[in-house]
Amino acid sequence: MSTTVPHSVPPRPSRREASSVTAIRCLIVDDHPAIRVGLRELLSDEPDFTVVAAVGSAEEAVAFAQDHPLDVAIIDYQLGGRSGLWASRKLARLAEPPARLIYSAYSDAVLAAACVVAEASGLVSKAALGTELCDRIRQAAAGETHLPMVPPSLAEGMRRRLDTQEQAIFGLMLSGSGPDEVGRTLGIPYGELEARLWSMLRKLEWLDRGR
Repeated sequence: MSTTVPHSVPPRPSRREASSVTAIRCLIVDDHPAIRVGLRELLSDEPDFTVVAAVGSAEEAVAFAQDHPLDVAIIDYQLGGRSGLWASRKLARLAEPPARLIYSAYSDAVLAAACVVAEASGLVSKAALGTELCDRIRQAAAGETHLPMVPPSLAEGMRRRLDTQEQAIFGLMLSGSGPDEVGRTLGIPYGELEARLWSMLRKLEWLDRGR
């Protein structure tokens, strides 16, 4: 089951509905060359997509996006170095951030919770890298956010791994608040909130990888 999570930051003007005559500019991020080729071929067959580039690491993705306009970054969760969630948070901090779509073999509620903190636009299973992926790309380009539901019992268990302030941040983000709104609501300065979010992301990633 998926849910649309409202985003406090309005979509950037360059994101377009899939019906637009201008193609959705995509960046593929995967450390396996064969998968990069396969995804490029899949997306290139869609008339409303343009694959701008395909890179092999989170760092390459951020460096490329700094200098090239993009609409959607399609990012493998488990990259060889820094994770796809690291890339998602870094891309979200750009002046003109692309939408950020994570794909993984384990697209469940545990990873979905980490995706919320990473400000990802969506999470797709590697078992569904066909029509569903293309649909998610179009939705992300239109400014929509789709992540699996995080059951209350799981969310509570994850909160217990965070300190008191992080629990408050996590609860607001699960309810759909973006970082700017979280900072205003809790009165946390930008720099402190950023440090907290990075700490939370590391804790949630360790929880996911320790399953």
